[in-house]
Formats: sequence, C-alpha cells, structure tokens
Amino acid sequence: MIAFNLQPIAVRGLTGIGNYTAEVARRLMYKDTELHAFDFLGRNGVREILEENLKTDLSGNDLHIVRSLPLSVYIRMGGAGKIIPYDKLTKSKADLTVFFNYLTPGGLKGKNMITVYDLVSERFPETMDARNRRLLRGHLQDSASRASSVLTISEFSKREIMDVLKVPEENIFVGYCGVDTGFYTPGAGFETEIGKKHDLGRYILYVGTLEPRKNIITLVEAFGKISAGFPDVKLVLAGGLGWQPDATLAAIENSPCRDRIVRTGYISNEEKRDLLRNALFFVFPSIYEGFGMPVTEAMACGTDCIISRSSSLVEIGNELLPLIEPQDADMWAQAMEGKLQEVESDERKAALRAHASKYTWEAAADACRAAISHALS
Repeated sequence: MIAFNLQPIAVRGLTGIGNYTAEVARRLMYKDTELHAFDFLGRNGVREILEENLKTDLSGNDLHIVRSLPLSVYIRMGGAGKIIPYDKLTKSKADLTVFFNYLTPGGLKGKNMITVYDLVSERFPETMDARNRRLLRGHLQDSASRASSVLTISEFSKREIMDVLKVPEENIFVGYCGVDTGFYTPGAGFETEIGKKHDLGRYILYVGTLEPRKNIITLVEAFGKISAGFPDVKLVLAGGLGWQPDATLAAIENSPCRDRIVRTGYISNEEKRDLLRNALFFVFPSIYEGFGMPVTEAMACGTDCIISRSSSLVEIGNELLPLIEPQDADMWAQAMEGKLQEVESDERKAALRAHASKYTWEAAADACRAAISHALS
C-alpha cells in the first residue's frame, strides 16, 4: 500500500510546491491509497481544503488526519520523533510513504520517497526565510539519506541533488512541472477584473513572490533605464510578498518611474492567465530556480519571455528564449528595449506554445510512479 503525505496542499492559496503536489497526487490517487495530513487541533478544516485543492470528494478515500501536533514540529523533533513513530501517529499501514515537500520526520520507519525541488537552502541560503533555511539545513541531508528514491523537477536539480546531497543517480527521477495547455492558451482582452482594477494598457509582466531570490530589484532598475523611451508601458509585478521584501519594496518606492510599477498582490490562476495573455512579454530575472513554472505558462499563452541565465532556466529556455545575466541591469534594459521594439509573429507564438506543450502533468505523474516503483523494489 502507498501513502501520500499531502501537507503541501493542506492550505489555501497554492503556489509552486502546492500546485505540483496537487497535480501529481490527483493523477496517482486510488481508493486504497492512504492520504496523510496534519491539522493541529482540527483548527484549519483540512479535509475541505484538500478536497478543494484536489478538486475531488474524499469521502471514499482512506484519509488520515493528525490533530495532535503540526508536521513542522514533528520534523523539528528529529530523532526524538521516534518516541512517537509516524505509522502510529498516522495509523498508517503503508509499505511506502511519499512526501512532496523535501523532508521526512525522524519518527518515520520503513520505505519512503521525498520530493526535492531545488537546493536554494545550500546554494543561496541568504535569500531564504531564516526559519525555513534552518529547517532544511538541519534535516534535508538526513531525509535524503533515508529516502528510497527522490523525485525532482529538472535535470539541473538532479545534478544539484547528486552533488550536494550525494544521492546516487539511479535513485533520482525527474518529473518536470507540467503546464495545462487547455487552460493557459492565447487570448485577447481580460476575462477577469484585474485589467480594469489596475488600469492596465501596455505592460511588461513578472509573476512570482517578491523576495530576494527573485531578483526584482534588478528588474526595477532595468525598467527605470528604459521607461523614459516608452512612457505608455508599465511594469506589473504579480504575486504576494515573500521573505524579506523590504529592500524590494524600497527599490520600487525609490524608482523614478514608481507610478508605472504595478503591484497586484496574490492573484488567482484566472487572473494570472489574463495577465500572461495580455502582456507585451514576460520577464523572469530569478537568481535560482528548480524549474520556473510561470515561464512555461507564459509560453503556453503565446507570450514571449526574457529569463535569467541561471540554474534550471537555461534548461527550460532550451535555446528558444533570451538569457540574461541575472544581476546585470544594463543587459536586462537592453533586452527589454529590444523586445519592445520587436513585432511579434504568429510563427514565434506557435514555437513558444509548441515548446510549452512538451511539459505535461501526465509526464510528471509518470516520473513519480517510476520513483515509487523504484522505492518499492
């Protein structure tokens, strides 16, 4: 029997890891699959949240909800967690437990599989929330050493896992993030109110959290360098505030064109699709990514992109997208100015969409299935 720990989707407002978990898990869940989640004192209504995120009724599923303590606390217990074995805590009879968010608790016995999206905690620890950094740096190596197999989201991340965590190559499986090309499609005009709400005309778009790793400060600086030449163009930053946003917010506030920089806050998938469809082009200056889902979502909408020459983005761009040194504001300004002067073609849109269509959630689920089979064997 297989168990899925679904903690990454036991919250509302999913972002990258949550979306990956939901898309893969819903394709591999069967009625005899155990589903695990932690809901301390039952205060969050996890069953309803899981049903909402999985888009299914779980009344016929084998759902095990732990209400005695939070999962993060259980993981922080480390070896002391063996006092309360995971199988006793969850009342699990599974032969293999699949974790979708890096870490396993020390009280876990038997075979398990983890999902490691990137190693930013090791490569760029200064760009992370201190609490999460300590958690990952304190427990990830142990979790990786105890895992029977590891699922990750790019060949880049696979190499990182081999190099840093010393996991044998044969134990690592790559399941690229998929893109729903039935949902992310080209379109004209706004179907939601977001365009009217922010008075959007012509704009350059970024989608993601506002935090140091995303390198928004360089983007704001580059936009300032070209803004005078394109007075009708705005820069839209779509996404909520992440860890340590103060420097980013200060850069926006101090920009000479701050009145043309739009912050939307957290957006729904429908609003994101609207923004992607109607943008002049998409920019993603991130310093480090395990994959970079907004890039393939933009491409699926037929929207051109400029991305960083960094981490997995080189792999995902596949020689189709312009690659810019992450923190070179002059190069970003030059690339953005050039893209604003280009005339988009149907052939270019078709090429972008064709590339995005190679990334499917079915393939990600197949990779997870292969990792499960390897772990069981």
